[in-house]
Amino acid sequence: MAVQSKSAINNDFKTILDILMISTGMLVGGLSALAAVWLWFDYQIDPSNSLLTLLSARLATALPVQMQSFLSSQTQMMGLPLTGRTSAYWYMARAGGIVSYLLIWFSVVWGLVLSTKITGKLIPAPITYGLHEFLSILAVVFAVLHAVVLLGDEYIKFNVFHLAVPFIAPYEPLWTGLGIIGLYLTAALTISFYFRKQIGQKTWRTLHYLTFVAFVLAAVHGMMAGSDSGLIMTTLLYWGTGFSVVFLVYYRLFTLKIKDKKPTRR
Repeated sequence: MAVQSKSAINNDFKTILDILMISTGMLVGGLSALAAVWLWFDYQIDPSNSLLTLLSARLATALPVQMQSFLSSQTQMMGLPLTGRTSAYWYMARAGGIVSYLLIWFSVVWGLVLSTKITGKLIPAPITYGLHEFLSILAVVFAVLHAVVLLGDEYIKFNVFHLAVPFIAPYEPLWTGLGIIGLYLTAALTISFYFRKQIGQKTWRTLHYLTFVAFVLAAVHGMMAGSDSGLIMTTLLYWGTGFSVVFLVYYRLFTLKIKDKKPTRR
């Protein structure tokens, strides 16, 4: 009875701690979002006298002269401050897309590492599975940011329907459409984490193989629709990440083949 009582107390404490952590995260995230929105509207009302401009100016003066010169040239190149015809929206969208792709790649690689048990017992199971889930969520967040930022770009003039419905975008409709499908697939697989018990572990694992499809769609979208796909670094990025996934898939299949060949004990 004493052991059960202690276990119940520990479970209650863990539940309360989880609730406090989630509540704290929501509060901090909500306040940060409200502060960001307020700073943005304050900047739109009076750009020259806004708090965002003042903070940026003070931060810039604290930086080394070489860094100030570099940031100034980058600002002029992107066309800041943000207006409809600036290139900054495109740069931000591309940055969000690359970050999202890397998060999807990391999620796929981490899932393969888990399935092959490369880490063994070095990392506790709750952390490994929690990280896998967190990477998927973060990938969806940056993918949505990648798409939404394009609404501010007046050069190509995306609208909500272009970003929500595959293959109707005014820019590279085929490759953009594949990216949209990849986003929907990634979001669906991420949501499936929370319905694992309802659909069953075996079905969930089978559905999870679609992660490779989502990764391929994201890679093809980035390579074919990305404005910087011709750069050497970008090419190395896609080929390097793609090769790592292929290698781990082969390693996973190889280990399964060895496991099947092992004689069973009688």
